[in-house]
Amino acid sequence: MRYCDRCHLDYKGDLDRCPLCGTALEGEAVPSDFPVAVWQRFQRTVHRALIALGAVLLAVATVVCAAFGIPGLLIALLVGAALFTLAKLLLTQGPLGTKLAKFFSLG
Repeated sequence: MRYCDRCHLDYKGDLDRCPLCGTALEGEAVPSDFPVAVWQRFQRTVHRALIALGAVLLAVATVVCAAFGIPGLLIALLVGAALFTLAKLLLTQGPLGTKLAKFFSLG
């Protein structure tokens, strides 16, 4: 079991740092009692997909700039940024309805 010297707490799971104070945990990792969420399992794959999406958006913006000049580049970058933000929101944050409600909530 991992242990935080600063908070004097024990942790199970694959944590490397204390969630309360950020100090590096000591000891051997013990599997958590709870199953890993589906969204956490595919975290590496999701981040790689977002990096690939960013590279594609940059390539498209470059082609648009070459074809239409600076105004076309600005439009392509704004559309790309909006799509990238939406993709990150959908792929990394869990169920769509809950996250969109939190993202657009005023309270």
